[in-house]
Amino acid sequence: MLKSLHIRNFAIIESLELDFFSGLSVLTGETGAGKSIIIDAIGLVLGDRSDVNTIRAEKESAEIVLVIESMCENWLQEHDFEVDSECILRRVIRRDGKSRAYINNVPVPLKTLKELGERVINIYGQHAHQALMHITTQRALIDRFANHKQQLTHLSSLYKKWCEQKELLARLSHGSNDIASTIELLRYQIEELDQLGLQQGETQELEQKHKRLANAEQLRQSTLTSSHQLKNDEGSDLHSRLGEICNEISMLLQHDKRLTNTQQSLEEAFTLIRDCANELRAYADTVEIDREELVQTEQRLTEIDQIARKHKISADEIISLHSKLRIELEELTKPEYDVEVLQENLRQIEDEYRTVARKVHKSRSTAAKKISAEVTNALTNLGMQKARLKVGVEYNEDQSPTTYGFDAIEFRIQTNPGQNMLPLTQVASGGELSRISLAIQMVAVDKIDVPVLIFDEVDAGVGGAVAEVVGKELRKLGEQKQVMCITHLAQVAAHAHHHYRVNKHIDTDDTVSAIDHLDRSERITEIARMLGGVTLTENTFLHAQEMLETNIQ
Repeated sequence: MLKSLHIRNFAIIESLELDFFSGLSVLTGETGAGKSIIIDAIGLVLGDRSDVNTIRAEKESAEIVLVIESMCENWLQEHDFEVDSECILRRVIRRDGKSRAYINNVPVPLKTLKELGERVINIYGQHAHQALMHITTQRALIDRFANHKQQLTHLSSLYKKWCEQKELLARLSHGSNDIASTIELLRYQIEELDQLGLQQGETQELEQKHKRLANAEQLRQSTLTSSHQLKNDEGSDLHSRLGEICNEISMLLQHDKRLTNTQQSLEEAFTLIRDCANELRAYADTVEIDREELVQTEQRLTEIDQIARKHKISADEIISLHSKLRIELEELTKPEYDVEVLQENLRQIEDEYRTVARKVHKSRSTAAKKISAEVTNALTNLGMQKARLKVGVEYNEDQSPTTYGFDAIEFRIQTNPGQNMLPLTQVASGGELSRISLAIQMVAVDKIDVPVLIFDEVDAGVGGAVAEVVGKELRKLGEQKQVMCITHLAQVAAHAHHHYRVNKHIDTDDTVSAIDHLDRSERITEIARMLGGVTLTENTFLHAQEMLETNIQ
């Protein structure tokens, strides 16, 4: 449930802290005192759109903090929030139009705040009866009574599949020539790459081979010349000269042993030169000048280069392109891209959709009878003894599938015997419409999963004995859920478990709204004000005291 609300610099509220309690709480006060502003602040911290005009004059920002008991532990865990005994929702709006939202001091998108808020609180505005005029609202009420959420989810899922399949079928039907051309092109390109048969690493090997074959003569002559210069039988080579040097240094060792390391290095160089000469000669013997193989290698490289240029890629990307084209062809030749297969799939999906839609219709029809009877009974309690509500659920399977089925739902009302059953949109009296709305909410509220209900002057247009019934019904709701209600009716206020009075203080320079949690004597005074208006008599106070004592027992 809600535990506390903290408001700063919002509208005419400079600073306000409000603790909440279980049961039914009412907020009363003079018109314009700021009662609805408190509800607006709660709506804002639950994700409603912000407006910089709600920031208190000459202030740069407004802040609303709502502390609730952690009633949505699973949701919080799924969204990686810490779970504690309390959950803190915070909203900050700034003069520059920027807005920030937080859950447990973690910045979140506004939609996340709204998603959590919808699980905790339902707010019924003073114009809730206007929402009841919408077909979507009426259908939602029936579905709530029918309690067929799983079937609705299934129906919505089938509708989504049906739309996707129908769209794909339309696209394929209109673009069948394009698809056929694409398939033909893919097959041609794949066949061309199949014939090329490029292997991994082949291009690099061919390039190295081409360099070797193209320069074979130079490789052979240069290695033979180098080998001859290093070592030959004529004695004019480096190997012979170095041998002579080694002998000279070796003779000098008998005079100075410090030349030992130098002499050893020269001996190693002497051996190394001999080995290098032999290796160069052996390499030259292996070099073949093969003009035919050179031409074949050049032709292969040209083929690879032409394919790469054709597809505007490098030679190294040809193999990955080959694989990619195969995958594309496989996708386009799958059964789901076959028009006849798609048509059959669409028919099967639609058949399943119609089966589920008929079940939903049956469930809605049963719920419609139930809500019609219960709301009619509630209207009797609210002073409309002759009124009857009838919910029509018309099934039209000839239309195309929708996300909600084939049902056309309409709430119709007869306010007096002998009159026709008319759609709610044709009810002339605002007071009657307000009571009809309240009756529906009273009946439907048990179907709402959220633990907190807030009513903002939904009792407008009723009074007297009817107001007494409204108060009793709201108190009854307060036994099951946490209920808050802004009201101008003393009969409603007298039934509350807790009573708050909103006051507006005006001085020369400023207007400030404040709120007080009333004790028993203060409640009597406030209820007397609501009953008696400007002049309060002793009888008014006695009446207020009697109402309070009678209703809170």
